[in-house]
Amino acid sequence: MSSSNPPGGQFPFFDFNALLGGMAGADPWKAAADMATSIASDGGSEPNVDPAVRMAIEDLARVAELHVAQAVGVTLPPGTGISAVTRSVWTAQSVTAYRPFFEKFGEALSAGIQSGSTELVAEEGPGADPNDPFGQLFPAHIMGQLFSTLGPMLVATSAGAMLGHLGQHALGQYELPVPRSTAEILVVPTNIDAAAGDWDVPSSDLRLWVLVHELVAHSVLSVPHVKARLEALFIDFASAFRPNPEAIGEQFGDVTDMAEMQQMAETMSDPDVVLSLMRSPAHDLLVPQVDALVAVVLGFVAHTVRTISDGLIRAAPIIEERVHEQLTDVAPADRFMERLLGLEIDEQTHARGRNFINGIVERAGDEGLLRLWADELDMPTAAEVDAPGLWLARIGLDDDNAKLDLEIPDDLSGLDDL
Repeated sequence: MSSSNPPGGQFPFFDFNALLGGMAGADPWKAAADMATSIASDGGSEPNVDPAVRMAIEDLARVAELHVAQAVGVTLPPGTGISAVTRSVWTAQSVTAYRPFFEKFGEALSAGIQSGSTELVAEEGPGADPNDPFGQLFPAHIMGQLFSTLGPMLVATSAGAMLGHLGQHALGQYELPVPRSTAEILVVPTNIDAAAGDWDVPSSDLRLWVLVHELVAHSVLSVPHVKARLEALFIDFASAFRPNPEAIGEQFGDVTDMAEMQQMAETMSDPDVVLSLMRSPAHDLLVPQVDALVAVVLGFVAHTVRTISDGLIRAAPIIEERVHEQLTDVAPADRFMERLLGLEIDEQTHARGRNFINGIVERAGDEGLLRLWADELDMPTAAEVDAPGLWLARIGLDDDNAKLDLEIPDDLSGLDDL
């Protein structure tokens, strides 16, 4: 839920220039945090959130909490609070929140290279020049050595760059449906007010809408079994990446000199290229599970936010439309994080979730929404997400079962006379 894409539309994924320029000797995650906050603040210092703005956010937060707490199927965890923060603070805390996923990706990268190192070594061709240091081993083997040596810094640098760009435009912390470990919800007034100006809506309306959205998302993503399931899927997906020697050879097999290596480095700045070179069969098994659960979460959040906003926030229809438009204009930073975790959030994802929630409400009303997050065993399967009637039947809320729900008297003694 960012207000716009970063300028230039690109960010340095595997930035070899930054590494070779002196970052390789630093602590990877300190360097990542420093890079992220520098990008988020446009390289300068940020003033603290204006006290008047902070107080206005706090007042609106109380209104939002009151309405969210009354919504069907929503339970705010104890200690939930709203904090209005600067871009830099949002970014620094996001680096900490997303670090486990990036570290799993880095571990998978290093492990895959070590286990497949012999496959990555190019064979000597009939025309190879024995005096050419690149002719026999470049690029696959050299790439393997680079990734093995610089892997942690490559991944951390990428994380810092990505989150720094997100921090320039993020409205709240649930830009993606990724659970957080704290009860504190971060919102960025600077970005919210900038988006309100771009969208020509009152700042107070957008502030309240964002607060409602963040609280509803937080309530769902804090449900223990939902949080555990999503985190497990994301960790499994990030851990499943493996360098694909065949794909790497096809992409970079003709690299023979340093000029072409520079071109290769530029190509590696594209997250789609990098992750496509590392996709494994395990991803094909995880994608349907991730897609289904994420669609339901997004569908429930959208339905609940719309229900609360109706009559409360005058500009809600315009805000929802503007947020929806961004689905077709995903920034590279957003796209990389989605690809890393197995997310494919597009119009189809939202339509799938919307249809599932609408199907529940039409057939079972509020009772269906109350059951959605109540028990881990009741969570819908991928097949049930496309057929809400199947899910309702499994949990005993379908129409046929309702017709058979006969009242049984407490006193059955009269049956003896029949």
